[in-house]
Amino acid sequence: MTIDPEEMTLDKNLTTTIFRIFQEAITNVARHAKATKVEVSLEERESQVVLTIKDDGEGITEEKISDRKSFGLLGIRERVYPYGGTLKISGVPGKGTTLIASIPLNKEGI
Repeated sequence: MTIDPEEMTLDKNLTTTIFRIFQEAITNVARHAKATKVEVSLEERESQVVLTIKDDGEGITEEKISDRKSFGLLGIRERVYPYGGTLKISGVPGKGTTLIASIPLNKEGI
């Protein structure tokens, strides 16, 4: 796990949002990916907070990414979009999945 900068000041609601995204993503890795390794980074870059989670599992398919019954992914989207953020999810068969959630920051850290 990498956090940069080590001391990040974020709004309480945004902190909770990032934690919940992390929690759901890690739960999905544990349930579905059959991964042996997970890399997590939380960074502040270009006035955004960026959470990246990458595993070495089976790799999510486009069908699963767009499946309206993928409630975990739906929940992640519902947490990112109210902040004007973006979510990118990609998978490579047999090589893993990468999730990148980017949320804009204002001057107060939210």
